[in-house]
Amino acid sequence: MRIRHLSTRYLNRTGVALASVILALLPATLLTSPRPAKKHAKTSPASAAHGAQEAPRNHPLSLVAMRARVLDARPLALYYTMGDTFGFDSLLDHASEMTVLAPQSYWLDQHGGIHGNVPPPVMEAARRAGLPVLALLYNRDFSRPVASALLHDRRLQRRVIRNLAVIASRENLLGFQLDLENIDPNDMHLYSRFVHDVAVALHRDGRLLSVAVVPRFLDSRPNQWSAAYDYPALARSADFLTLMTYDNSGRNGPPGPIAGYDWVKNALEYARTRVPPDKLLLGIALYGREWSESQRGIQARTLAYPETRALLDRLSLTPRWDEKQRSPWFEYRTGGTVRSVWYENARSVQEKLMLVERFRLRGFAAWRLGMEDPQIWPLVYTLRKSRPSSPAGRGAAGY
Repeated sequence: MRIRHLSTRYLNRTGVALASVILALLPATLLTSPRPAKKHAKTSPASAAHGAQEAPRNHPLSLVAMRARVLDARPLALYYTMGDTFGFDSLLDHASEMTVLAPQSYWLDQHGGIHGNVPPPVMEAARRAGLPVLALLYNRDFSRPVASALLHDRRLQRRVIRNLAVIASRENLLGFQLDLENIDPNDMHLYSRFVHDVAVALHRDGRLLSVAVVPRFLDSRPNQWSAAYDYPALARSADFLTLMTYDNSGRNGPPGPIAGYDWVKNALEYARTRVPPDKLLLGIALYGREWSESQRGIQARTLAYPETRALLDRLSLTPRWDEKQRSPWFEYRTGGTVRSVWYENARSVQEKLMLVERFRLRGFAAWRLGMEDPQIWPLVYTLRKSRPSSPAGRGAAGY
């Protein structure tokens, strides 16, 4: 995903309308205030790891059971994590609301080496919850030389694919999500071929492959970051794609929504004509960003929702709602500097979930645990219960 320091069980229209009415009637403070903290001591990943060593090891979830849980889910609710303390707390509290966990765990070097691991406490928590794990493989710092070295060397690709299969078997992973970014546009076909080969190898072992893709809006003259993603070719190979519809407004400004409604909808309009909806997950941002405008130019920092809420409370500010962007925001001045904050909360997330239903997508993928408005969890619970799972085996893409 592009922010590193941060389908639906199709909603019946009655349920969506009711949820919309309920949220519309709630006071703004309720929509933006965290729910009371649960009365249990928070556990750090470090202490959890120690506890996991003391506790007897659980029997791992079988690959058949993991596949069934993910392939039958409507919506498929994927949540990313980086294994930090706050993300770990969200995992412990809400694992039952997730279909699959996607830790950002493994990265490539220029020689085809794979580094990293799923943090043991994260894996243990997922195992105890019966939660399948689909680990991310990414090019660190979105290095183009690393991606190019891989895509232009078949020997390197075979090594990487072989190691992915070994890691998946050793760690009892459901599979992988490829998140290679900043790929040279001229390497588009090479990337599609690599994805095909990874899919063949993982499917041979009964595992799944997902691919993260950057939003595109045109066939011609796409921006450099999105140009290497051939949606139809990738969808033919992978079990599902995550459309990363966030960072509508980047770090370099100007300030604006993280995922403006029309921007997200336009990205979906393009994608749905090239990817079967049942293979498409809508990427949903859970974070915010603060831009500072001064004589030195524009600077930005990423904010988790609890930080945004604390800032509003400290400054005694009431956030505004931009109806066009369907996003909350506010401004304040400090030390002669104007600061603008746009963020995602339960109300803006609900707008994205309604797009999942409108476009009849497979589900959603939320970046990332620990950054969310706590009010999303009762909302997601309601939406998940609005439609029963599909029959076993249906929608098993790639087989």
